[in-house]
Amino acid sequence: MKLNPLDGSEMIWIPEGDFLMGSKASMGEDDELPQRSVTLDGYWIGKNTVMVKQYLDFCTATRYEYEWLGNEPRWGWQDRHPMTAVTWEEARAYAQWAGGDLPTEAQWEKAARGRDGRAYPWGDSWDSGKCVNSASSPQNAGSLPNSTSPYGVLDMTGNVLQWCLDWYDKTYYAYAPLHNPNGASRGVFRVLRGGSWVYANPRYFRCAHRSNLLLPDVRYSVVGFRVACRTLSG
Repeated sequence: MKLNPLDGSEMIWIPEGDFLMGSKASMGEDDELPQRSVTLDGYWIGKNTVMVKQYLDFCTATRYEYEWLGNEPRWGWQDRHPMTAVTWEEARAYAQWAGGDLPTEAQWEKAARGRDGRAYPWGDSWDSGKCVNSASSPQNAGSLPNSTSPYGVLDMTGNVLQWCLDWYDKTYYAYAPLHNPNGASRGVFRVLRGGSWVYANPRYFRCAHRSNLLLPDVRYSVVGFRVACRTLSG
């Protein structure tokens, strides 16, 4: 683990190498097929999703205009809650200020499940006690340490859905490169990964599940994000 000197986030190193991406035909949705061995260069990813206090600090430091009053969730802004109600562009602005970008969905999935194609960050069996689900609001980022992925990343499923860099294409896996895939060249939706605090169905919390139901220029109280970086300065 290493601290990002630009925003103070704890970052986890995901080593170069291959992993199983997607699902077997009997286990996943059509857009998760075919399952493939994908190779990624090494990268850093946030141990936690970006929190409210961090986004506030970003706005203060850069004079970035965000409508805090108009977008306040019904439970109020809480410093250690995941930052939600940000569009894809607003999330990306923070990620680039922090020296990186939003993770590609391949980077997100490897950080979530490791190399072995497990269904959930903790293994192949659903356990509702290991992620925030069926709740009335999100919880503090990283509040459930049993949610940890094989690399030590927290809240990769549950608590909030997370923006990824990629455009969504249902058939992308059929033609995507096997080395550092970056998503479709165009689309309507951006990929979202991870289950939300409001969800109950275990299938939405699988590491391979791809969500494309929300428009990237709209703010949602169930959507947050984390940062990925190729290198860390300092």
